[in-house]
Amino acid sequence: MTPRTRLLTLFLCFVFAATFFSGSTPAEGDAKADEALAEAVKEGKKLYFKSWRKGGKSCRACHTRGPNKLTGERLKEYPKYDKIFRKVVSAQQKLNQMIKGKSGGEELELGSEELNALEAYISTLK
Repeated sequence: MTPRTRLLTLFLCFVFAATFFSGSTPAEGDAKADEALAEAVKEGKKLYFKSWRKGGKSCRACHTRGPNKLTGERLKEYPKYDKIFRKVVSAQQKLNQMIKGKSGGEELELGSEELNALEAYISTLK
C-alpha cells in the first residue's frame, strides 16, 4: 500500500467514524425519532379531520374515496406540475392550495410543524 493510499484510507475511516459516532442524525429505530414521528402523525390526523374555517370542510370531507382519495402513494407523486399554479409544486404547496382554495382556511407556513404533521399523517394513509 502506498503512502497516498494509506492516507486516503485513514481519511475515509475518520470520516466514517465521525459520521457514525456524531449522533446528529437519529438512527432508524431510535426511540426519540419514532416518538416524534408518531406525535406528528397524531397531530396530523387532528388536522386532517379539522374544518379549516367555521362551517368549512375538512380534508377528510373530500378525500376519503374515489379519484380524490388521499394516500401516501399520492403524496409520493410530488413534486409535480400543477395546472392551477402553472408550475411544479411540492406536496406542502398543494396541501396549502387545498386548505385555502377549497376549505376556505388560512395557508400554513411551508415547513411548519402543522404542515409537516399533516403531511406525515397523509403519508400513512392507504
